[in-house]
Amino acid sequence: MEKIEIVDRLLAALDAGERAELVIVMGTKGSSPRSAGAWMAVFADGSSAGTVGGGRVEDIALREASRLLAAGQSRTVSYTMGGASSDTGMICGGLITLCYLHVTATLTPVLASVRDVLATHGEGVLSLDLSPLGAQPGAAVHGADSARTVDGPLPLAVEYPENQGDIAAGVVGERYREPISPEGFTYIFGCGHVGRALTAALSAAGFAVIACDNRPEMLTAELLPGALERRLVDYDDLAATCAIGRRDFVVSATAGHGSDYEVISQALAAHPSYVGCLGSKRKTGFVRDRLIADGFSPQDAERLHMPIGLPIHAETPAEIAVSIAAQMIEHRRTVLA
Repeated sequence: MEKIEIVDRLLAALDAGERAELVIVMGTKGSSPRSAGAWMAVFADGSSAGTVGGGRVEDIALREASRLLAAGQSRTVSYTMGGASSDTGMICGGLITLCYLHVTATLTPVLASVRDVLATHGEGVLSLDLSPLGAQPGAAVHGADSARTVDGPLPLAVEYPENQGDIAAGVVGERYREPISPEGFTYIFGCGHVGRALTAALSAAGFAVIACDNRPEMLTAELLPGALERRLVDYDDLAATCAIGRRDFVVSATAGHGSDYEVISQALAAHPSYVGCLGSKRKTGFVRDRLIADGFSPQDAERLHMPIGLPIHAETPAEIAVSIAAQMIEHRRTVLA
């Protein structure tokens, strides 16, 4: 479930005069089912939205959130997942720190701002003030000894720093900060067999896909049901229809080598987070040589993922889409995390 769906559920509950509990993974050490920034909301009727990793950790989190919701409290607590002193009975060996944020109508304006950032894939950082909980326990403390509890919500805000790209989800000092929408949009240029399969795969993985082609007949809702938007573009002038930004992903899968090069060269000049292109090793060498000849630096040329995707011997469009999506997920989790 996407975070915007979680926020919508929270806002709907508040609008109905109800409260909720938002569980946030604030940090992990060692092996853990989810990393910092995972959310799960728990509601008064016992339903939930999102996940903090499933299994025993989620069972504990669901019960704890329900108790805190009934008590009107917020809490932070760390759970171990290995060894004789495991708090969860799990054996993966890590530690996970959760924040249970009590959500009342006082947080409606902040949640509305969070929704705006998510809806636009804009820049914004969730900022949670932990100081009302008092001194945080040391790294070796876990389980009940690590719990810190206060009545009501913790102070929550949305910040708009200029250096969002330098901020990773986690706790620094007395504040938990998390980029709300780490990546921007994903532009797929070329909506043939691979482009369509990739649109479906990336949409399922939570990427905001803008499907682009210079052929109107390739941009129907039936062919691209998962696309956030479908745009008719001129490959020679991408800027006229696509404002590619530094947090965006770009994939070129057009019908020709010339149009692929036009897309690649314009995309690299815009400095997005990720640029990839379909192509053989021979085509890759040709493209990189031409980029250098056209004035791009070797570093710029090396930023191009080509041949795109992880080397899993993929052949069919669906298999190729899986290999590309896997590489892009890896980039999202390692470079943008």
